[in-house]
Parts: sequence; C-alpha cells; structure tokens
Amino acid sequence: MKILIADDEDYTREGLMEEIAWEEFGIDEIMQAVNGEEALKIVKWFRPDIVLSDIRMPKMDGIAFAEEMVRLIPASKLIFMSGYMETDYLKSAIRLSVIDYIEKPIDIVQVKKALRRAVDEIAREKKTREADQVNREFRQQKLFELLTHRDSDERTAEKLAGEVGFPMNGEYVCLAVRFPRCRRTAGGELEQVLEMVLDIEGRAIGIWQEDSCFEVILSWPERMRYRLTPLYQRILEKWPDCRLAVGIEVHDCKNIYNSCKTARAAMNCAFYQPDNRMFEIDESILQKRFMEPGIYGAFLRVLPEGPQKMSEWFQSLFGDLASRKYYQKEQVYTLMVSLLTAVLRQYPEICDRLPQLGGEEQLQAHILGMDSLQEIRDFTGKILGCVQEREEALSGYGRVIRGVLDYIAAHYGEEDLSTAQIAEHFHFSPAYMNVLFKQEMKMTLKQYLSNYRLERARKLLEQGYMKVTEIAEKCGYANANYFAKVFRDSTGMTPVEYRESCEAGK
Repeated sequence: MKILIADDEDYTREGLMEEIAWEEFGIDEIMQAVNGEEALKIVKWFRPDIVLSDIRMPKMDGIAFAEEMVRLIPASKLIFMSGYMETDYLKSAIRLSVIDYIEKPIDIVQVKKALRRAVDEIAREKKTREADQVNREFRQQKLFELLTHRDSDERTAEKLAGEVGFPMNGEYVCLAVRFPRCRRTAGGELEQVLEMVLDIEGRAIGIWQEDSCFEVILSWPERMRYRLTPLYQRILEKWPDCRLAVGIEVHDCKNIYNSCKTARAAMNCAFYQPDNRMFEIDESILQKRFMEPGIYGAFLRVLPEGPQKMSEWFQSLFGDLASRKYYQKEQVYTLMVSLLTAVLRQYPEICDRLPQLGGEEQLQAHILGMDSLQEIRDFTGKILGCVQEREEALSGYGRVIRGVLDYIAAHYGEEDLSTAQIAEHFHFSPAYMNVLFKQEMKMTLKQYLSNYRLERARKLLEQGYMKVTEIAEKCGYANANYFAKVFRDSTGMTPVEYRESCEAGK
C-alpha cells in the first residue's frame, strides 16, 4: 500500500517516518508533502491508499486539500492531524469521513491505531469489491446463457439485465473470438473487448466458453452502427493471432440466440480456412449436414492395400472435407481419431518414428490440439510417410515374411499368439514356417516375437505414462511378474529400473 504524509513541520514528518514500522501495516511506498498544494499534485499521480494530513498548512490548508483529494480518489483513507480542536475542523472531518482526528503533539500510539483502522477498512472494502465482482460476473454469465438459448425465462433475463446494466431493447450481434490452442491467453482479453465496446457507446456481456475462445453479446445504439466495422478491425489488430466470427444482427433480444448460433457456425469455418481471420455467416453453413455413414468402413477396406492406396484415399477424403466447410469440426476430429487409430494398430512400429505422438493412447489428445483441417492433413501425411518408409524397409523380404511381420505387429498383444498360430494363419506347418522365417530373418519366429514384444515394452516404459501391469498386458505377457522376469533376463534391469534410468537421462 501507499501513504502520503502532508505536514509543513519537518520534525513531524521525520518523526513519523522514524517511529512507525510501516511494513507492519503493509505500507511499502511513502511520499511527503510540505503544503496542501504540493500534496494535491502528488495525489494526482501517486494515488495513495492512505493520507495522513495536517489541517493548517500554507498555500492550501488540509480541509481544502482533502476535499479535492476525496473527489479525485474517493477510496483513499484520510487521517487528520491538528493542534487545534476547533468545531469547524471537527465538522469538516465528519463530513469528509476521516478515519481519525489526532491532536498535536502527535501520540505515536494513536497514529498506529488510526493506521490499523485505515488498513482494516481498506481490506474490508477490497473483499466487498471482490465479492461484488464475482456476483456481477455470475449474473452476467447467467444472463448470457438465458439470452443465447431459445425460450428462456424472460422475466429472469430482464431482472438480471437491469442488475448488470445491459439493455433489453436495442440492436444486437454476437461475436466469437478464438485464439490458437497453443497460445496461453492472459485472461484479460474478454475484459478488453468489453471496454472497446464502451468506447463506441455500446454495452456488452461475455463469457469464456473454453480456454481459447470467448463469446460476446453486443448491444449498440442504432446511430452508432457505423462504428461496428472499425470495432471488429480494432479487435483483429489488437491480437494478430485471433480469429473473429460475427453473427447476424438482430433487432429483438428474443432473437439473440440466432445471432449466437450463426456466430458459432461462422467460427466453425476457421477450422477449414486457417488463413482467414474474420468470418461472417454464409447460408450454406447453416444447413444441418452430417457426415455420410460408411466412411470408416470404406477405409477399413483400403487399409490392407498399403500406403499408396491409403494416401490416395485420404487425399480424396480431405478434398471432400475442405469443400464441405459446414461439417462441424467435432465430427472431423472424431472421424480422424478413428481412422488414424486404425492405421496405428495396423502399423504400431511407426509410433517410434513420431516421438511427438508417443503412442496410440495419446493420439486423440494430439489431434484435438490441432486448430485446423490443414494441421490434421499434414499430420496424417507424416503418418502415411512413416508407413511408406516401413514398407520400403521391408521390401527386401518375401511376400510371406512381410505378411508374417505385419501379422505380428497387429497381434503381438495377444497372450496366446504362438508360432503354431501364425503358421496356421498362413497355411504352413510350424516347422516349415520356422525354416522359411529363419532363412530371411536370421532368427527363429519365436525369437523375433519375443524381441518384438520386448521392444514394444521398452518404448512404452520410456513414455512413462502407463503402469507396468498395463504394459505387460498390452505386450502379450501372461502377468506382470513373468514380464518382469523376461525383461530383466533381456536387459539386466527390472521394468521399473529401466523406466527410472530413462527418466534420469532426460
């Protein structure tokens, strides 16, 4: 807190400075003035929380100074000092709501008591303001929800609007402002937009819908409509990384929900058009369109045909999605998670080539963190590129062995997977399958399966987010104890020790 000491007597000011442990009162900034005129100049820029002022001072007395100070900073607490107990002074002190009136010569104990009362009152007022702000924000949020839903309680909405000062007869438009998900918002962006609205003589309420997006209902006088476009431009200039969606303008508070609906539909276009920054309503995106059924099934038929066919299929899919910008982005997220999960299950080794992904378990969070269809398209291209690299690495093996390797990659998590089962799947005897496999891979099929499971287990241990028991089950081991024994025989460390060594090396 800050305090100003105004007194023309040097020894009074210096005595107060030396005798009082100001930090005990939370006061860490102190200014001094030798007369009322100087004190008033300091108040204008210093804005003290507490003022300790003499009454009889040259150039401007304490009463005249205090009257001006109260007008400038009414929340500041005033303590008078005087060697004169005149009735007019006492009346002025009462009128100015001073904390205390201390007689000279100064009693330091009395000053400390007055300071404590001032500090306590400041704390109470701050707590009250914070509670009022919370209540106001709650009322605004409730009003926002009522106005953006059809058939809400009109009487409750009118009551809340009166309490927060929002007009219920005027012109309205809903705005949505979105920031990149990777950007950490400071939290004050909404308040700054509300202040911009006041600058055009409008009124607004708004709420954060999620960490990266807030919505605003804006009301303005009809004569100020010409200032809306400059307001939108000002928002875009203020935050160069934001996107702005503007709903339709409505002339009745009962239709605000339509403006909000169209603003959200317009913002959905940002997912498809990452290079644009401002979006307004387009009739085509109001159509209720849902993705055609059967997309996932069609992809499963393409999946076994290899990376080239998959790449062609995805290229066609993304072209279709980009042309149909009215699809809700949530539908696209859900579809892409399903499709890419199927790819990772078919080719689990490619997770090793994508360290930013970590594994299938993190795929959904990774995709949901993307802001545009283009980001998802680029990420899908990386996955398909890894599949292509894998296929090229295996191109030196015969068709049967490539099939065996793919089969193991898809089924290694099954506890009962064995040489006999693999051989049966490819219509060979176990003995012949072993001979064929060893000729090309320079190890037995059983050794390869064991090495593959251990390698997958090591990768999961390095990621650090799965329990050892879960890893054992995922990699096809009968139980965690057997997994620990096999792992230790292979690496010389238990799974826990291996994980700790990986974490220590990071």
